[in-house]
Amino acid sequence: MKKSLLALAVLTAVTGAAYAQSTVTLYGKVDLGLVLDSGNPAGKSVRISSGVTGGSRLGFKGVEDLGGGMKAAFQLETGYCADSAANTPIKDSSGKTLGSTTNFCTGSNAFMGRQAHGDLTGAFGAMSAGRQYSLGFTNLTTVDPFGTGFAGASNNIMDAAGTRLNNSFQYTTPTMAGFAGSVEIALGEQTGNWEANRETGAALTYASGPIYAGFSYFDLDNANGVGSQKKNYTLGATYDFGVVKIHAMGQKLSGTPTGGTSIDSLSLLGGVTVPLAGGSLMADYINLNDRTSTASGGNKDAHQLAIGYIYPLSKRTSVYSSFAKIENRNGASYSVGNATESGTGADKSFDFGVVHNF
Repeated sequence: MKKSLLALAVLTAVTGAAYAQSTVTLYGKVDLGLVLDSGNPAGKSVRISSGVTGGSRLGFKGVEDLGGGMKAAFQLETGYCADSAANTPIKDSSGKTLGSTTNFCTGSNAFMGRQAHGDLTGAFGAMSAGRQYSLGFTNLTTVDPFGTGFAGASNNIMDAAGTRLNNSFQYTTPTMAGFAGSVEIALGEQTGNWEANRETGAALTYASGPIYAGFSYFDLDNANGVGSQKKNYTLGATYDFGVVKIHAMGQKLSGTPTGGTSIDSLSLLGGVTVPLAGGSLMADYINLNDRTSTASGGNKDAHQLAIGYIYPLSKRTSVYSSFAKIENRNGASYSVGNATESGTGADKSFDFGVVHNF
């Protein structure tokens, strides 16, 4: 009897230790803001928006220790519409509506429209496959004072490098002296032409103390798989002096969209983040120089000036406000949006809201 109890106790301890090596975390964000757009010939837009600083979301993260320094992990993240019960039809790959609808928004706020990937990490580095942020977008977000959110999001006029990539694989080297290199490929999965709509990318980053510097490359093949629909090179850096954080970034964009005109532009960003009254003041200026010839419909320049402030009410809850204005020239039509909206065609936008992370 004593031996049986001892065996049971040992089995329980071993089983408990095994389960302790695997963890799953539930997390999320609720972001609701009042947005006022103006400058659109159609008139003003006043609305409650879900996801101004970052999309409202619900997610699960899991990690299991495989031993020997190796870990398996996953991340499943869905968006949702916190401001309304928007009905979005569920459709199959052919576009046919399946059954009833679900109360989720479209875009990054759509059901499972954010991330879904599996990871393997170890002494060799990190591998990840599924739907995940592109290396170029991660670099852009890291340097942008607004983190590609608020009204001042840099991707209002700069290229977002695909944002999230379906059917993608990424590999990142171990960090050595602050440096890490990454490569990615996202397959278009078109039968008979595997290069069609294929994306390839790479990044080299350095992070140590107050310094971050990153260079990223993004190349999206066109629908025929015989050229670049879009290609960008992004170089950015930040330096945190404590009393002020400096942001600087440049991006060269080129390509020929299928059936469209060529693209050739250079964008430059300069910005600051300043600790102020317990919160953070953010500001930046972006200049986009469209270098496509006027004869090809180019020279459509744009400038964006943005300012914002976020104040933490607690470790999880903050209030925020921001304003951005875009000056379009020579027929350019860039619009002020935010983290989840591309904009209503307006060249000015103001937002005020609350974000809670859990």
